[in-house]
Amino acid sequence: MKIERLTMLALTVAASLSVATFAPPAVANVMTFSFNGSGISASGTLTASQSATPGVDEITDITGSFSDTNIGVSGAITGLYQPVSYVSDTSAGIAFTSAGLSYDDLLYPAGDSPALCFDPVTHALTYPFSGGQLDIFGVTFDIAGGYVGEFWSNGDIPGAGVVYAAAVANATTLLDDPNSGEGDIPPGEYGSFTAASVPEPGSLLLLGTGLLGLIGVTALRRKSRSLAR
Repeated sequence: MKIERLTMLALTVAASLSVATFAPPAVANVMTFSFNGSGISASGTLTASQSATPGVDEITDITGSFSDTNIGVSGAITGLYQPVSYVSDTSAGIAFTSAGLSYDDLLYPAGDSPALCFDPVTHALTYPFSGGQLDIFGVTFDIAGGYVGEFWSNGDIPGAGVVYAAAVANATTLLDDPNSGEGDIPPGEYGSFTAASVPEPGSLLLLGTGLLGLIGVTALRRKSRSLAR
């Protein structure tokens, strides 16, 4: 009986530690992403870390593959466009690529990106739409061959839902960004964008260990009760 009690205690402690360790504070979140629509397709992984603002992540890396049949560009996504920027405040100054694509490299996992376009002088909202895992400024990245790509959200457009978009440029020129600067028409090649977290192998192992420990504890308790009868 003493050995069984010690074994039960050890399993209980192991199970508790495994379950408690299962959900540590995440340092970085690795996600798979995809974009499809209007002749553009892309997929891969991106890494994001929690910013100082709850619900807003900072994208720290992106890799994968990219294809734009509209202009015949295809290649590997090799990382974020440099310099990286996490500034979404128009009064503080938004970052632009050398070809004129604005970006802030922010991710909203819950799909609730805010409206961010304000007049820097009057502070009046100049673009009212919000929503999506990316915001209106989006994320820019390098594509093999000297190209720069971008994904962003034009927000939840009445009658259309959340409209994601993509664009391609080289070092100096926008190559595929229809409706850019055309007033009320949302810019870019429209498509669908998704980003979903990838479970870490270590977390899955800890969860499995915890479940096995709990099963072992339950079995020993049942056995002990049977012997006591």
